[in-house]
Amino acid sequence: MPIILLLLMIGVDRSNMIHVIGFLFLLFFYTFILVARVLYAKRSWHKEFNDENYVNDPNIKKMQDLIKKFDK
Repeated sequence: MPIILLLLMIGVDRSNMIHVIGFLFLLFFYTFILVARVLYAKRSWHKEFNDENYVNDPNIKKMQDLIKKFDK
């Protein structure tokens, strides 16, 4: 999709208002999809790794300790 947007940016007729509006709509729609995916990944990360077993464990002081705990 980024390659398509790049090619459209190069090839869009800037004097034609329909082309400009279509390109902007496509650009904003793609941006909305990317932001939604990042927010979903953030929510699923916190749901998966904020488990009570890891939050209350006194041995986990930094991220490396948490990674070692996941590997076990």
